[in-house]
Amino acid sequence: MQLARGGSVQKYLKVAEISLTNRVVYLADHFASSIFLILILFIFSQLWKTVLGTNAEIAGLDSTGMLWYMVFTEVIAVSTPASHSLVSEEVKSGDIAYRLVRPYSYTLYYFAVHCGEFLVRFITNLTIGAAFAYLIMGPLAVEWVHLGWVLLGFALSTAINFLVSFSLALVAFWLEDNRPFFWVLNKLIFILGGLFVPVEAYPEGLRRVSYLLPLRYSFSAPARLVVNFNYAFLWQMLAGQLVWVIILAVLVGAMFRKGVRQVHVHGG
Repeated sequence: MQLARGGSVQKYLKVAEISLTNRVVYLADHFASSIFLILILFIFSQLWKTVLGTNAEIAGLDSTGMLWYMVFTEVIAVSTPASHSLVSEEVKSGDIAYRLVRPYSYTLYYFAVHCGEFLVRFITNLTIGAAFAYLIMGPLAVEWVHLGWVLLGFALSTAINFLVSFSLALVAFWLEDNRPFFWVLNKLIFILGGLFVPVEAYPEGLRRVSYLLPLRYSFSAPARLVVNFNYAFLWQMLAGQLVWVIILAVLVGAMFRKGVRQVHVHGG
């Protein structure tokens, strides 16, 4: 991901700080947009109450656990910035040429922007979602000793989400309009990401497919870890997340280098 060319980590931390500060200015807007999140959680809270009642479970989670599971998967989904649209616009407008000559890594710059914006969105959406789930279903029992592992899982989840989105965003080097790819990705997140139901509840064939793809490690796995912490599950999740971070980082690096040559060939 162009670490050598990008220089010190300090500059990217500053970029992330600027991105975070810019989003804090619009904090009221973020809270207002959480109304959609509340609507989704309300609908599914009624569904789980009706379907599961007080005793039934899905993949080891009762109705309360299922709602809290959805709080975390939905918060991850709605908090993820649409960085791909910026890349597409830069390619179309030609501004990409100015970005490429600046003394920082193009990929790491957008990762820093992504993290800063995601953090603000995540905190506001989680505050609203957790408050709603607490009022409707009751508290979630979380042991503070596990908090460090949970945060690590969410950090790796954020990295995977960014790398998946950015790899599709780089398709703009060849096709300019990358929106259709993100339409497909959004649909895959619903199923293979386990957005509504843990992938462990899927039929064996579909479950195996989800285990082989990165989306499960971005949404379902970290959410399930919070709701039902288990060390065996933790090690399996972290191993999968680390493998996918490496694979996707290599893929993004290769796509970026090839895409830059494409720009140069066309006189960009």
